[in-house]
Amino acid sequence: MTDFLTKPPAPRRLIVSLAVLLGLLALLLILLPPEQTLGAVVKVVFLHGALVRTGLLLFAFGGLLGLATLVWERPDLQAWTLAIQETAVLLWIAYALSSMVATKLAWGQWIAWDEPRVRASINVLWFCIAALLLVRWVDNRTFTGLANLAVAIMAWVLIRGASLVRHPFNPIGDSTSSAYGWFFIAIGATVFFIAAQVARWLAGRRLKIEN
Repeated sequence: MTDFLTKPPAPRRLIVSLAVLLGLLALLLILLPPEQTLGAVVKVVFLHGALVRTGLLLFAFGGLLGLATLVWERPDLQAWTLAIQETAVLLWIAYALSSMVATKLAWGQWIAWDEPRVRASINVLWFCIAALLLVRWVDNRTFTGLANLAVAIMAWVLIRGASLVRHPFNPIGDSTSSAYGWFFIAIGATVFFIAAQVARWLAGRRLKIEN
């Protein structure tokens, strides 16, 4: 367990694991049956949903670790705090891009400015990128912890508090199809493990450089 937290994965093993996970993700999306109204667009919607939920989860993890760094001064803890925040930002960028594609295919426009959830997502995007840039520039343990905590709070408050106009509240959870539910769990888990591998590589790489 200590090696998993403090050592970067071997490059070949990382490439293989990411290739397998990305292949599994692609397979799940290919096998996902079309929906009666959205048709094949539902595949993009499922990926979009998995990215936003995993992104919010990573922001929460980053915030909790940021809080922990304010108490304990440990190099591995600091490395993982920053690595998870970097991974969360990358994931949120991917989510924003998938959101644009899903919006275009479903509603005919790239960015639905009239949708509060969309505006909230954009605000989280610029805030998390700005916070990460400041964290890298300041390079201070306390500032990193506070910044990660602020990003986590802002992301959850904005996204969970945004009202919905056209965006359905919980389209997958409200679906009567049990197959869609299992597909979403599998897709979400795969996205999470991809993010975990990236975060582990970033944390291990930073620890290796510092040592």
